[in-house]
Amino acid sequence: MTHKISSEQAVEHAWKYFELHSNQRITMFNYFLFIVVGLGTAIGVAIQSSSTFAYIGIFLSLFLSLSSFFFWKLDQRTSFLIKQSEEVFKKLERNSSVDIGIFCNEESNLIKANEKKNLFSKIMTYGSIFRATFLVMGIIGIMGVLIFSLIITKEISFESNSKVDNTPISKH
Repeated sequence: MTHKISSEQAVEHAWKYFELHSNQRITMFNYFLFIVVGLGTAIGVAIQSSSTFAYIGIFLSLFLSLSSFFFWKLDQRTSFLIKQSEEVFKKLERNSSVDIGIFCNEESNLIKANEKKNLFSKIMTYGSIFRATFLVMGIIGIMGVLIFSLIITKEISFESNSKVDNTPISKH
């Protein structure tokens, strides 16, 4: 015995699936930002501290790059799951007697809206913004590893070597 689901049930099921994974994607990105802020603060402190913290700086920078990579991969998976439900909505819209076109026309509407806009005024997708953020944070992490490696090898230093003479000037 086969059970067929109605259009209303399909819409409800697809919507719950879409909503679950969309919320999951935003929540995951918020966690990523929280981790980045913490790591950025710790990396900043390590750079300003003595060179003995350079090894910790390398670890923190590596962790930033790895976190960026893993969150990017998680975002790819979540994006795929969201696109699955969008495809169901497109199919339902095409078979509907009402011309809604929210999902069917989204891509072409975005292209039209961006036709005569420059880079800064174009409408970007969540995915492109998230990917750019993951890429920039990954590069910053790699740069941190290089900077801390140079600190360890004493190629560069952020410590001040000049000593300030605090003796009072006497009038003779």
